[in-house]
Amino acid sequence: MDRILITGALGQLGSALQKVFYDKGVFVIATDIRDCPKDIECQYEKLDALCQDDLLNIVKKYEINVIYHLVAILSAKGEKNPFRSWKINMETFQNIIDVSIKCKIKKIFWPSSIAVFGKGSNLKYVPQNTFMDPTTVYGVSKLAGEKLINYYFDKYKLDIRSIRFPGIISMGIKPGGGVTDYIIEMLHASKKGEDYTCFLDKDKRLPMVYMEDAISAIISIMSVERSKLSISSSYNILGFTTTPEEFQLAIKSNGFNIAVNYKADYRQKIANTWPENLDDNLAKKDWGWSPKFGLDETIKVALSLQ
Repeated sequence: MDRILITGALGQLGSALQKVFYDKGVFVIATDIRDCPKDIECQYEKLDALCQDDLLNIVKKYEINVIYHLVAILSAKGEKNPFRSWKINMETFQNIIDVSIKCKIKKIFWPSSIAVFGKGSNLKYVPQNTFMDPTTVYGVSKLAGEKLINYYFDKYKLDIRSIRFPGIISMGIKPGGGVTDYIIEMLHASKKGEDYTCFLDKDKRLPMVYMEDAISAIISIMSVERSKLSISSSYNILGFTTTPEEFQLAIKSNGFNIAVNYKADYRQKIANTWPENLDDNLAKKDWGWSPKFGLDETIKVALSLQ
């Protein structure tokens, strides 16, 4: 049986994932650098993933055999302190690898990002395998991680599985400093009846995925036999694409009369190096990726949540 450790469990993705495992009755230890929140249901350990000894002790203490490593500083936030971002994104990943080899961890999930791409990646429609020239330290660290996944699989047969996530939409946790955070901010503003100032141009198209689909993708790729995976780096996935203006209009069509001002900031420059659309056919073929939430479905369920 799986005995799961989640690092970065209080973030956007980790909060949803640990709840899914807990509700299914799977043994899961949630860890993060913050003190234990009062409303968490599963077992929790405070952990700085930069401290390899503490990480090793938790893995041994709970006889962990599967790790979901979600610790990261995201794209826009990462540019404010690139040296710190590289340290957290890469050294924690290396600690996970070292501990996984020592403790014979059977599977690891590590999320990558569309930030690995750049202007040389045919941004109108990015294939699974393409030229990558990231422009943020977040993207550079994710690309380095993808290369290391290949390396550790070849050298140690370490089973690390990964998805290149587009913008993830959820209403439960505040955005963590990403370039696609405008969508979540716009949804919250519309529910409060407030005007919103968007930090991207109204016609900037980016790929997105709703949280429920993101969690489904993780569970699917981690459940499939390793032999079915044709690559040992990271898979593209896509829920839908949208622009801020299209998203605003879709919100209005659902009965929320939101006024949006557009005032692009430094995040626009980052967004200009990210894909408008993605080829995710390999994920569909290899492990059955199939999103349920398009633009309309996402807005309907997001606006109905309290």
